[in-house]
Amino acid sequence: MTDPKDPILDAALDELLGGKTPPDLVAATLARASAQGAAPGLQTVARPRPFWRAWGGGLAAAAVVVIGTGVFLATVPTLGRQDIARQTPQREAGNHVGSSAGYKSGGSDGTPADTVILGQPEPNPKTRYVSPAEPRVPAPPPAPEVGPPDTHTNGFKAHGSNPFVDTEDDRLSTFALEHDTASYTLARDFLRRGQMPPEEAIRAEEFINYFDYGYEKPTRAPFAIHMDAAPSRYGADLRNCVLVRVGVQARVIDPRERKPAILTIVVDTSGSMNGEHRLGLVKNALELMVAELRQGDRVGLVAFGTEARVVLEHRDAGSKTQIIEAIRGLQANGSTNAAAGLALGYSLASTAWRDGHTNRVVLCSDGVANTGVTDVPGLLRTIVQHRRKGITLSSLGFGVGHMNDHLLEQLGDKGDGHYAYIDSINEARRVLVDNLTGALEVVGRDVKMQVEFNPQVVKSYRLIGYVNRDIKDADFRNDEVDGGEIGAGHSATALYEVKLYDNANGPICHATVRYRTDEEKLANEITSELFTKDVAANWESASNSFRLAGNVAEFAEILGKSFYAKGSSIEDVLKDMESMRFTDERVAELIELMRRAKR
Repeated sequence: MTDPKDPILDAALDELLGGKTPPDLVAATLARASAQGAAPGLQTVARPRPFWRAWGGGLAAAAVVVIGTGVFLATVPTLGRQDIARQTPQREAGNHVGSSAGYKSGGSDGTPADTVILGQPEPNPKTRYVSPAEPRVPAPPPAPEVGPPDTHTNGFKAHGSNPFVDTEDDRLSTFALEHDTASYTLARDFLRRGQMPPEEAIRAEEFINYFDYGYEKPTRAPFAIHMDAAPSRYGADLRNCVLVRVGVQARVIDPRERKPAILTIVVDTSGSMNGEHRLGLVKNALELMVAELRQGDRVGLVAFGTEARVVLEHRDAGSKTQIIEAIRGLQANGSTNAAAGLALGYSLASTAWRDGHTNRVVLCSDGVANTGVTDVPGLLRTIVQHRRKGITLSSLGFGVGHMNDHLLEQLGDKGDGHYAYIDSINEARRVLVDNLTGALEVVGRDVKMQVEFNPQVVKSYRLIGYVNRDIKDADFRNDEVDGGEIGAGHSATALYEVKLYDNANGPICHATVRYRTDEEKLANEITSELFTKDVAANWESASNSFRLAGNVAEFAEILGKSFYAKGSSIEDVLKDMESMRFTDERVAELIELMRRAKR
């Protein structure tokens, strides 16, 4: 007999008998059995936790295992053993840091932010269901059709999706917070060219963070937290499922008050960069950026192909004509010696380094290194060493069709800068003109978020995105572990699907953001809490801003063929988007992309 008072076991049986699939059962139930039998204090570092975690527990849990296994094995003929092994996203058990919220403790560890993952992109076995819908609202002027890209050899890295986690097993969710947006613009480029983006290219958080949700901006503090929730439109088949949003908004800095910038621009001029949509777009984008710089900023220019060379020693941005002439003179030829280009760029940046300035290397490349030092760890070590000396790096990707997205993302991450993909002159203007201060002036470094869920109210939760930004819970306050960087005026948003217990009341979760500033050596923290009374009555009564975030996340999960989007379709998302009124051009563009995707 099972324990009738065991809510987790009851929930698992309900899910199984109600037709839920094994990944949800395994993530929510088998993990709890491991908590009873696993030895405390043991951690496995830098590898994902198997979805079955450790086996143990009582006979009741074992009964669920047997039943779940029977259902799961029924899918073997169609999936194959390797697909089954990768069907469910993964985390790893470990120790926790305490929190002021005082919820019941649990345990979890994940891959630390400094872990380097190498190798070819793994296929994502998850299933996608897409059905068409008729457009009903006017779209923005369509982007020019430039034809399909070349057969792509992009270096994408599939990360899968986070699973539902049982709060009694693991109440803490900890990860590095960031504002990267490259995945969205990459997908946009594919869709504009008449192709569906590769599922490995989809990172949901970079879709979500592309949009402005109108969070209240702090006037003095570096950051402010915004929290809200509503019944999940896309988790309707999950009992008592709500979508929780945790938004973090950085303080806005007037462009006239930002620090002077010393920029070392490193441009890939190898043969693979030839063409108007590659090196030609790089030149146009850099011209826009230089035009925005002011006297006191300094610019140096390095180019690399088979070898690297200094094109322009650092000079004051007041000499715009000379800087732009040097940029316009760049020509593409040779192979791609990215290591030589970065080494020379950092050498030049070190010579020009000044205290109290933003010292930044800006890499413009397709990321395809094919000569010299081509190993990723070697490149990353160089970047981390200079980051610790105060020289950060931002990577700007160009050239879908033959591009190493995974490498460029890692370079921006390890360089304490950011990663953006430039697919058009309009995107160049958004990143390098409209958001120049945010791109250059970092408000918070090593930004981490830890959300603690209340096990008396929350049965389980799932973080959407940030899969490769997981941090061990015990390292939340370990300032030796790298977090993310957020620039002035930027925001970052985390979305959770959360299953509540029946008739639950009280605090749902407690969010803590930890960061440090250039002015203060010690880290700071801000906190906020969400209660059941804060949950909107239904999806339609939630704010348009909230619904936009939820729809963007679902669109990303559909494109990425997430297991958790199997019951949704682009038609569902498009209908909700078309039912609202937006004046934001980015949202109008998003709706048009959804229409292209369903076609």
